[in-house]
Amino acid sequence: MVKTLTYLLLCFSLVNFTFAKTGDDKPIGKSVTCDTCVTITAIVKNLTCDTCITTPIAKTINDDTCSIVTNIAAVSIVKSISREELVYMVDSILDLDSISLKTIEMLAFYSSELNKPKETKALNSLPATDFYDSFDETTCFVPVPEQSLPDTLKLVISNDSLGAYFPPTCGVITSNFGWRDNRMHKGMDINLRRGDQVHAAFGGMVRIARYNGGYGNVVIVRHYNGLETVYAHLSKIKVKTGQVVISGQLLGLGGATGHATGNHLHFEVRFKGHALNPANFISFTENKTLNDTLIIRKSRYGVAAFPSNATVYTVQRGDSWYEIAKRYGLTTRQLGSMNGTDRRFYLRVGQKIRIN
Repeated sequence: MVKTLTYLLLCFSLVNFTFAKTGDDKPIGKSVTCDTCVTITAIVKNLTCDTCITTPIAKTINDDTCSIVTNIAAVSIVKSISREELVYMVDSILDLDSISLKTIEMLAFYSSELNKPKETKALNSLPATDFYDSFDETTCFVPVPEQSLPDTLKLVISNDSLGAYFPPTCGVITSNFGWRDNRMHKGMDINLRRGDQVHAAFGGMVRIARYNGGYGNVVIVRHYNGLETVYAHLSKIKVKTGQVVISGQLLGLGGATGHATGNHLHFEVRFKGHALNPANFISFTENKTLNDTLIIRKSRYGVAAFPSNATVYTVQRGDSWYEIAKRYGLTTRQLGSMNGTDRRFYLRVGQKIRIN
């Protein structure tokens, strides 16, 4: 019954139905609950007024593992999608156990934008064309040769145009980035239950949305700053290739497809095919980016990424976690946590690690 009413409500939104507030002009307070985050409170205004279209929504999520305040709403660049894409998005949420207010508000916003003139560049143009020659919808990754990358590159990962970071899912980290069992683990494993919602960390365009070998059901989103994020082992995919998404938008449901021994989200961040350690610039305990700007550097160890305000040390021959930690007044646990790893992962000569 709830889903039927929600579907009718969303259908009405496609024919100029809006979530308009009548009466005084005070913000509307809305509160919902979910299994992952105990309370989500969104303070929103009339989504159809001219000023609120470009005003971020303040959203607070609180539970035992999540405590964030982030802006996740309409931004100054118009987000343009087609009517067919909007209908597809509506259909894709109908088999969820619950539908959040944020999802309804997002769909209402998209609906209101359909008939608006495009005054600025739409985000449905191919992203990051300065970094990529093509938008390959068949191959997950073909890393470019490291010698073709600049020695140092600065990327903005959060601003009014790009939007803010949104946690893909709220859960405990069960495996970090780094060498594991003589193999490189190129992402972070985040615990979840089958069917838990998985969200886009940043806004962008879906490049891959299908089953792919060890990844299982995987979604890969290319972002406008050149980064790509990977969401693997999903039980269901809720987006399609070429679809524009904003940070916080539903991408799929958690599961254990592909090479997975249990339900979890395998989350990666890549630049031009090269895997970056997400824990170097994202706090998975505070659910926020450590800085709005990211520095990407080459080394003999590979491609590393750090917040622009971090101090970086290059590992020398004979170094150990203990020696480096002692040299900079840290414990080995602090040093490992700062770099999203622990002493099980071997240091390699030329590797760049954070020391503050």
